[in-house]
Amino acid sequence: MAPLSWACHIVEGDRIIAGDFAVLSPAFGVLNPTLAIVAAPAPGVRRVFLPEDIARLARQNGVVLSSPPVELCFERVTEQLTPEALMPVLRTALGLDAAQIEILDFSRFGIPHGTLSFPRTGLSSAGLSSISLWRGRVTYDRSRTAPVWVRVRITVERTWVEAAVPISSGTLIDASQIVLQRGPRFPFGPAPVDALDLVVLHKPLRAIRQGEPIFASMLTKPCEVERGDLVRVEVSSGRAHLEFDAVAQSTAHAGESVLVKNPENGGYFQARVEAKGKVSVIR
Repeated sequence: MAPLSWACHIVEGDRIIAGDFAVLSPAFGVLNPTLAIVAAPAPGVRRVFLPEDIARLARQNGVVLSSPPVELCFERVTEQLTPEALMPVLRTALGLDAAQIEILDFSRFGIPHGTLSFPRTGLSSAGLSSISLWRGRVTYDRSRTAPVWVRVRITVERTWVEAAVPISSGTLIDASQIVLQRGPRFPFGPAPVDALDLVVLHKPLRAIRQGEPIFASMLTKPCEVERGDLVRVEVSSGRAHLEFDAVAQSTAHAGESVLVKNPENGGYFQARVEAKGKVSVIR
């Protein structure tokens, strides 16, 4: 069907009532203006009634047409989103009083009158820019919904540790290599480490660039005993106590078991790591 050259009559609600028809075809004015005639179109869609459609509806409702019917067009009332309407809904949904919300863009199509909602689950993760796409909906006609979206930058003040210089993978991190920073960051998702002592003397699993925030998932705690280390072995058996040096054959953290080799007799045995360079055996 070719586009209409005139504006459609705007209707409220999910039904086109007799009063709406009467505006365009006065013969329908004999009916109760609140009488529902047909279903209204979906928001953003025009519903066009051809002359034969108007004649049929007139007969069904006992309306006598005094002149030949013409095409009639109806569409649902819609409204445009605005930052002023969006902001209070977003703030309530976010639930963070200290957060800064900047609306960058939003749905530009008309939406039906209804209730806006933006569930937290509709908020996409953000990168370093803290810019997210937040998908929401407008609920209308009691249970129908239409999608809406808004692109936002959401930040809160956070403290984090970042690399002051490039840090190589597998090397112990020194305090001089990191720095504590504070500024705006996206409030959800994985957060960088926020204390220097949680990074110092840890090893990065990969190289860390200068200025890159450091996450716990990027670090591993160094083992107290490494393969090839000379360790002090303490053996206890009842009241007897023996100490000697041995060579670690595996790598382990404190509290874990490690395989060691007695250099004097070449024997292998399992020991428990107590501290750096120290293991114990209880018999």
